[in-house]
Amino acid sequence: MIKSVVWVNGNMEVINDFEKLMQDTADTIIEKNTEDICTDEVEIIPTNANILIQPYDTNPYRYIEKTESGLIVGIESSKTYKSNETGEIVQNDQVIKCGKVLAVGPACRNVNVGEDVYYTTFSETKLPFRKKGYVVVGENLLICRIVKK
Repeated sequence: MIKSVVWVNGNMEVINDFEKLMQDTADTIIEKNTEDICTDEVEIIPTNANILIQPYDTNPYRYIEKTESGLIVGIESSKTYKSNETGEIVQNDQVIKCGKVLAVGPACRNVNVGEDVYYTTFSETKLPFRKKGYVVVGENLLICRIVKK
């Protein structure tokens, strides 16, 4: 087996040619897949009755009030809690989310771009596009939409 000498983080390492070939191939794939595509050149258009949504970090429509006794009502529960079953700290997942509609598919009849909608996390499909955090939800899977009177 033929060995090669390479420098990794300032240290000399001896690797075989197969490992070098695999590393070179991985570097080539990464280089080709990280070319920057100008966002002016592309547009996301959902298909059929799908809706492209940008989820809000927090629900902008939650109602928070303070009672006469000083109790604050309406704040969502904490992000983590201690499980009664395992005793471990676990993430409290939000089941219902709110987001802004960025685009709608050609078959959408009841939802418009710019509206806010509620949907469940079970109905969303995360869209890996430029790390924007977009999700796609079918129009029939929305819980409701928020419209101005």
